[in-house]
Amino acid sequence: MKRGQRPEARGEGGRQDSLASCPSPLAIVEKFVVYKGSCDEALFPGLTRAANGDLLVSFCTQFDCQPGGEAFLIRSMDEGRTWDRPISIVRSQRPDGCINLSVGLTTLRNGTVLYPCCDTKITRKWDQHEADLLILRSHDHGSTWSDPIPIHTDVIEPFAYGKILELRNGDLLCPIWGKRKTDEPWRTGLVRSRDGGQTWGEHVTIGYDPLTRIPSPQDEVVHCAGFNEATLVELPDRPILAVLRQQGVGSNVRQLFQSLSSDDGQSWSSPQPMSLWGTSPSLHLTKSGLLLLGYRNHSGNPQGLATPGVGLSLSEDFGETWVEHRLLDEPQGYQYRHEFEAGYPAFLDLDRHRTLVVFYSFDPTLTSQRYLAANLLHVDLLMSTSRH
Repeated sequence: MKRGQRPEARGEGGRQDSLASCPSPLAIVEKFVVYKGSCDEALFPGLTRAANGDLLVSFCTQFDCQPGGEAFLIRSMDEGRTWDRPISIVRSQRPDGCINLSVGLTTLRNGTVLYPCCDTKITRKWDQHEADLLILRSHDHGSTWSDPIPIHTDVIEPFAYGKILELRNGDLLCPIWGKRKTDEPWRTGLVRSRDGGQTWGEHVTIGYDPLTRIPSPQDEVVHCAGFNEATLVELPDRPILAVLRQQGVGSNVRQLFQSLSSDDGQSWSSPQPMSLWGTSPSLHLTKSGLLLLGYRNHSGNPQGLATPGVGLSLSEDFGETWVEHRLLDEPQGYQYRHEFEAGYPAFLDLDRHRTLVVFYSFDPTLTSQRYLAANLLHVDLLMSTSRH
């Protein structure tokens, strides 16, 4: 039985008319529900295409290390029109533990699917955890998975975040964040594999600020500060761009930072503030040559997005400047009231001009109110350059 069937798509004539009237290189041509859980939240999606052509979406069932969270996978064999029932990927091995974050799902060029995650337990809300960094492997397009393999690093409380980057030279870079000492701020970095994800090491810091502070009182809730979630993309002229989330670095708690590496991720430039605010960042270089950055939108941002939701910004010069800011469409027409009702976009090109983006959204009528939503984007560099 299929779940999450897409609402009937518009006819080709209607789609062509809407695109012809849109001068932007970026247009939303469809919006739809991917999956709604009857008992559990569906959060932090990862998105990849298996080597057999299936679309795979991973997700977790709890926020931020709350007890009982586990990871699931859903599959589409028809380019996202319908989705199979979820299958379990991994559960926590800790009493009251949680599988945390699910955004790093990646298919390697040899067809292996990798799933990085963390097995965690909160010991002090929110700045102290027990945490094990894990990676799972599938050699049958996500149908079955290996036992979790621990990744050992000098970071305590390590959290996997962004999609694994497979470089042109075959190295794999897995973004992580955490602390080296219990009393220091978070740092963003990566671990490297030189053997297709069999073993990992060579932890490198991308961003760290020892003077990080949360700029406002947090009452009885303890928050850790610092650089944390990171997303990576390898640009055509070979530098790697990283966009970093932070808390308490600089004067604006939601401002994004970026850093560059010109030596395959072995060293990084000092992170610099961007003219964008957001959390849960996700970079994607489309087949048409445009760079997309998705993020959870926050009020007061300089990009001029006035309401909560999932923001999308576009760069025509590989991250030098960001333009065409807009919000993704909520498929059921719900108007977000709070910033944390939606977030964590994940991208996949269906072809040269169509890009699928999956994110978690909000349905107040559900017992478990977060669900997986999607927009289908039309992205075209030629439309952009013709304007200049």
